[in-house]
Amino acid sequence: MKKLLSVVLLATSLFSTAQEKVVVEYEFYNVFDLSKETNPKMLEIYKNSNEKRSYFELVTTADESIYKKIERIDNSQGKSGAAISFGGAGDDFYKNLKENESLTFMNYNGLKLIIKDFLKVQPWVIQKEKDKFLGYDVKKAFYKDNNTIFTAWYAPKLAIKNGPIEYGGLPGLILKLEIVNSSDKGENKRIYHAKEIKIDSKAKIERPTKGKIVSEKEFSQIIEEENRKYEEMENNKVETKID
Repeated sequence: MKKLLSVVLLATSLFSTAQEKVVVEYEFYNVFDLSKETNPKMLEIYKNSNEKRSYFELVTTADESIYKKIERIDNSQGKSGAAISFGGAGDDFYKNLKENESLTFMNYNGLKLIIKDFLKVQPWVIQKEKDKFLGYDVKKAFYKDNNTIFTAWYAPKLAIKNGPIEYGGLPGLILKLEIVNSSDKGENKRIYHAKEIKIDSKAKIERPTKGKIVSEKEFSQIIEEENRKYEEMENNKVETKID
């Protein structure tokens, strides 16, 4: 009887979580391999990038989510300078998990665009390894895509198939994600760690609406056209100076 009661309570807990709005704050940072970089300027950029921390908020239910950057002064960043960050896909990243749809809001050179796409399937392979993270039991999963290995730790008790930016599809919320790219310049890592998890029924999930809806292909064409205009403008400046 006790065993049956435990199973019922667990199932109720999972169902309840799936219906609630779960709010996760993620910390994002890069770990660039500095040992093989010979260009002084790039070495400085990589050093600055390794010190930089970015923070993002995911508000999610079992059906939809919004992922946004948290604007925050980072005192651990060290000296100022150029840095590289890959923490977010755009200003806002919306997912409709039921309809397998994503909407990315981008403000590119004053152009307000919403990139509409399908959610990409990630071929996760679930492993036997288990751990504890932020008080939750987590399980390990990974997959490989060419020279990049994706490793996730997800919490089955948080029964939402979601995670930071476009990642998800596991039987539980992704709390830790490590993306390792290997090249002739060593291993470069992108790391997402959940810092805080809470249930907040008042948290808002707003579908991006203020912008022109474009496909991924159309967005690439817009970028190419904007770059062409910029190069043309710079060339005209040079010609004017010569004259």
